[in-house]
Amino acid sequence: MRLLSLPPKLRLAPFWPALAAVATATVLLWSLLPSLLQRTAAVQLFDMLDLLAPIARDRLADPKTNLESWAEQLGADSGVRITLIRRDGVVLADSSVEPEHVRDMQNHRNRPEVRAAFASGRGTNVRKSATTGNTYVYVARTLSGPGGDVMILRLAEPLEQLDALKTRLAAAMGLAILAAGIAILFTSLWLDRRLFEPVSRLIGGAQDLARGRVSRVAVPDEEELAALALALNRLAATSEQQLDAISRERDNLQEILASMSEGVLVVDRDGRAQMINPAFYQLFDLVGDFTGRPALEIIRHPGFARLIEDTLRKRQTQSSQIVLPSPERRTLLLTSAVLSGGERGAVVAARDTTELTRVADMRRDFVANVSHELKTPLAAIRGYAETLRDGALDEPPTARRFTERILSQCRRLQELLDDLLILSRLEGMDAALDREPVDLDAVARRAVELLTPAAREKRVEIELQEEEVPAVQGDAGNLERLLLNLLDNAIKYNRPDGRITVRVGRDGGEALLEVSDTGIGIPAESIPRIFERFYRVDKGRAREEGGTGLGLAIVKHIAQAHGGQVDVESRMGRGATFRVRLPLAG
Repeated sequence: MRLLSLPPKLRLAPFWPALAAVATATVLLWSLLPSLLQRTAAVQLFDMLDLLAPIARDRLADPKTNLESWAEQLGADSGVRITLIRRDGVVLADSSVEPEHVRDMQNHRNRPEVRAAFASGRGTNVRKSATTGNTYVYVARTLSGPGGDVMILRLAEPLEQLDALKTRLAAAMGLAILAAGIAILFTSLWLDRRLFEPVSRLIGGAQDLARGRVSRVAVPDEEELAALALALNRLAATSEQQLDAISRERDNLQEILASMSEGVLVVDRDGRAQMINPAFYQLFDLVGDFTGRPALEIIRHPGFARLIEDTLRKRQTQSSQIVLPSPERRTLLLTSAVLSGGERGAVVAARDTTELTRVADMRRDFVANVSHELKTPLAAIRGYAETLRDGALDEPPTARRFTERILSQCRRLQELLDDLLILSRLEGMDAALDREPVDLDAVARRAVELLTPAAREKRVEIELQEEEVPAVQGDAGNLERLLLNLLDNAIKYNRPDGRITVRVGRDGGEALLEVSDTGIGIPAESIPRIFERFYRVDKGRAREEGGTGLGLAIVKHIAQAHGGQVDVESRMGRGATFRVRLPLAG
């Protein structure tokens, strides 16, 4: 107010020095403006570069990323030129060059900003581009690529944009020179409120992005700052989407790998483990974190080592089957394939085929055993028939004897086929059993009654010990067949004047069928295999007794079909005891 009361000349006097100072500052600023704008652009580009570095690193680690498309999209969103350069100077992607022409670009290893970045981690330069013909402010920094390789991520902003900004600033400075008095003060306040605060907010937003905190900044009224704010907001939105997508992909991949029954190992091109799923740890009994370790140190098996080396060297899908020398002796099928591009490593899938191998071996043994069992009686029948054809038919006593032998072999074949059919039905009939309450005492009495005559012929006595046992839920016919097979074996392999004890009782919450004999016993080495199909301890004696080798296998399957189990105790020369435990009827 005091200034307003002065004469106009005096009122204006204090402002001339201010105007002179503004003019002087304007001239100095005008002379320094190009370098100032370039440094400002470089600082902002470095902030943006630091923001993009972790995103680029994640993209490089993702084998599905199309680097050219990613660079082009990010360059369009951010308004700057983005270049990804390999350590040897080969350009991998450039947002200002069509993807099909990237490979034709000059080697960039000797570019000043690239050399500086390799030397100190960061580099900057202002020069004319040999690729586009435009003058750019370049900034570059190093970046860890796949397998630890060092790459260069470079950003560039054309000087044309800075020249436009310089022109607008010149106009603003001209207006500032022409302004006088209070206009200078209000202009300063206006600049403080309308320029510096928004710029500060923009820088803060960029720094937040560089630190990984994705946020939005307010859009100021100024066109230039508004464009920058919108660019930062677009970059933040893009970064947020990319981070969310990467996070979802990573989570989905981890869930898929964790839920797989097959073990999965991913190695880089040097054979070092990059990712291992839980199933792989379980299959190979691994404990601890082996990420980053050489795969050949993790699994010390020649077959595994050969698979990894062949896959990385030949870059072709390989498969191999190995046997782990563990107490369980597991068989694993390994399949390996190179990752996309062939330079990034390989993936190995491991599947436990122990059970499949065992089943295949059992099927092969079963076919061989059936063929052998059928071959013997068929050969005998053929021999007797040929003898009869060659003249023995004219000798009644001989013909009758041979005919009886043919009938005996036919009966043996019939018994074998009957047992095979019974065993085949039992192997898949758990749900098809004709289940009803069964009195085990009655079943035992019928079985003993049926085989008592055969036991007397062998001079073997059968004793039945019965207890009051609740009924079991099952198939009476199959349970009787189970007991008949056990009694038949006890009679065949007993000694003259021997004894068989059949006991029906209860063992805890289960019914117990027990058959003990005073026979020749079973060797200890044969007990684990006694319930296998066609397994015979004494093959010659078993055939003489007319056995098919399937009786105890049928016993085991009947017990299992009823939810029970069977076991045996025996010592050579002391007989054997078979125990069948069955669940009681609920």
